[in-house]
Amino acid sequence: MNNAERTPLLEGYKEVPPSSTTTPADPPTPSLQDTEDKVDGVLFGNSPHLAVRGNTPDQGMGWVTPPPLYGAEDPFAPPQEAATKVYTRRFWILGCFSFLAMFQCLMWNTWGPLSASMDAAYPGWGSGTVAMMGNWGTITFVVFVAPMCWVMSARGLRMGVLVCCSLIAAGVVLRALPLLVSDNATFFTVMCHVCAILVGTAGTLVMAAPPMIAAVWFPPKERTTATAFAQMCNALGNTGSYLEPLLVQDPSSPHPGPEEVQEIQADIKRLMYIWAGVGVALITTVFLYFPAKPPMPPSLTSHVERLDFRAGVKIMARNWELLLVTLAYSLCLGVPSSWASVLNFSLYELGMTQSDAMWVGLASTFASGLLALVVGRMTDLVYGYIKLTILVFLAINLALFYWFFLLTWGSIPVTTWQIYMTVVGGVAFNFGTSPLFFELAVESAYPCSEVMVGGIMTAMNNFVGLCFLFLFFIPFESYQWVTYVLLATLGLCLVPFTFVKENYSRSNIDRGEHASAYQPI
Repeated sequence: MNNAERTPLLEGYKEVPPSSTTTPADPPTPSLQDTEDKVDGVLFGNSPHLAVRGNTPDQGMGWVTPPPLYGAEDPFAPPQEAATKVYTRRFWILGCFSFLAMFQCLMWNTWGPLSASMDAAYPGWGSGTVAMMGNWGTITFVVFVAPMCWVMSARGLRMGVLVCCSLIAAGVVLRALPLLVSDNATFFTVMCHVCAILVGTAGTLVMAAPPMIAAVWFPPKERTTATAFAQMCNALGNTGSYLEPLLVQDPSSPHPGPEEVQEIQADIKRLMYIWAGVGVALITTVFLYFPAKPPMPPSLTSHVERLDFRAGVKIMARNWELLLVTLAYSLCLGVPSSWASVLNFSLYELGMTQSDAMWVGLASTFASGLLALVVGRMTDLVYGYIKLTILVFLAINLALFYWFFLLTWGSIPVTTWQIYMTVVGGVAFNFGTSPLFFELAVESAYPCSEVMVGGIMTAMNNFVGLCFLFLFFIPFESYQWVTYVLLATLGLCLVPFTFVKENYSRSNIDRGEHASAYQPI
């Protein structure tokens, strides 16, 4: 970095002369506590080298920086050169990962839109089995999120994405296998459960990695947009699943004849073959070209090596801002995102058929992804209003879900346009907060690894969804209880989010606003 580049970053800082002289041949050795608590000039906790801010004009009103404590080969030392470059291939990386995210979500929600057809073709596939297929995703997420995040954090982006593709490809091939070798319905059902477990395990990184993709490949003014695009494609996976009834016919009655059952089974078999082919093609594409990182970083903070897994967990565990954001995020999106996999059951009670529910689900997921992308782009262009935007979206979300509650309760006459307005609007404004929550959390946790931050957020989100889907095993008389849960969790998320303070540590460094760039956690 030359002087012209270094001056804006160091303006207002002053050096404290070292207490002892060191030479390059004998660099000072930081203690273990120092190494864990200090990264790129950011000091945490009880580090003895914590910077002190002056309180009077004669004290400089700037940060007092400690003497250099790192050797020349220390990976946590600030970069000597700050050359950055943005590569066009970043769009290929984002496109491949986004298609992976979309396909993973589609496989997770394969059976919800086909619940009536599956119940007719394979007796016993009721709401409990369909809910369990979706529930495997949340169970495996909670169990495997830590080791999967460690894989991507320690082994890099390419290895993590290859593991995800391998799990999904194995799942969809195993699910199609029984249809090739046997007509045994039990064998097919077991393989569907195995596929759901593998796909759910892959979902740990698919949902946690978008902030890491954005940080590694994209410049500061494109990061939220990149995160939102990946999450939009993940939501479009639900859109694809709601198109499945176009390939699998609806049963004409709750108990169709043998010929109709065979036709439905043939449609399901053809659909499973299609998804198996897509899974194999996807892993082949990623294997051929998906580099871990660009030759040169796209931003100043991309130069900095993130905390390792153990140190990152310790820092995040005592970061109250991150914990509040995570709690608010999980309560806000945990139930609505899981509701998408069992949306049919709520709409059936309002007089809709499987085909009607397909179009409602299609519209809601498409609107969700589009709104998230627009909000992400606007956040990149007009930065610093994330909390306000989330609060506005939550207020609209609550109003729309309360409207849907009145429909299910029978307080107002049910009409098709009201169902579309409340479900599509409510789900869209709910999901539109997702990239904003992620951006706020990553900023609060810097310099922890983005994939670890995404992992803890989505783990909590899936835990809430897990509890919600388990409620479907309780034999309620109707599904009106779903709207109670939607309203309750949305209201509760406002409690922790009210106490969240916006912190843009990472972006202040990249955008040259050094005055508040280094915030002790």
